[in-house]
Amino acid sequence: MSLAQLWWQFLKIGAAAFGGLGVTLSLIERSLVKDRGVLTAQDVSEGLTYTKFLPGSTGVQVVGYLGYRLGGWPGAALATGAFLLPAFFLMLALSMVYKEITVLLSDTTTPALSGLTAAVAGILVATIYRLAKPTITTPTGGVVAVTACAAGIVLRVNPAWIVLTAGILGILAPQLLAKKQSAEAKALAPSDPGRAR
Repeated sequence: MSLAQLWWQFLKIGAAAFGGLGVTLSLIERSLVKDRGVLTAQDVSEGLTYTKFLPGSTGVQVVGYLGYRLGGWPGAALATGAFLLPAFFLMLALSMVYKEITVLLSDTTTPALSGLTAAVAGILVATIYRLAKPTITTPTGGVVAVTACAAGIVLRVNPAWIVLTAGILGILAPQLLAKKQSAEAKALAPSDPGRAR
């Protein structure tokens, strides 16, 4: 993918990404994973994982990370700039006519925002499912995912702590499992080699 194509793709994504991170991920997945095939769902999941630790807008950081994956530092700069450009011009236009718009749309704004919020929540759930399906391939991964979801919803744990803990578990779990299997194998092995026939 050329830098010009990368810029154009992220400009289109930025122009349609009303509603935040869920919509942004859905558009990235459809445009760059399914339609163009230049990224995988794993790439998008990694981008989300790595950028969750950083302060600021996760959507913009994911775009910058994926732009870097596709075109190095120039790709990261172009993707981020293209993604933010439509929102910048829209906010500039809205700020110029703010008073007129708020008076004109005061009766319709609240129901419209309620419908938009519900739609965005639905899109976010669908996107999470599509990103999780190729990533969570083992029972251990499923347990980690459900536990992380519960920690975020019920305990309201900061997502950065959840991601950090899951990463540590991802490193330690295979080692602990290997030690357990080794200990079980030793327990089942005969203690005196001379007695084995």
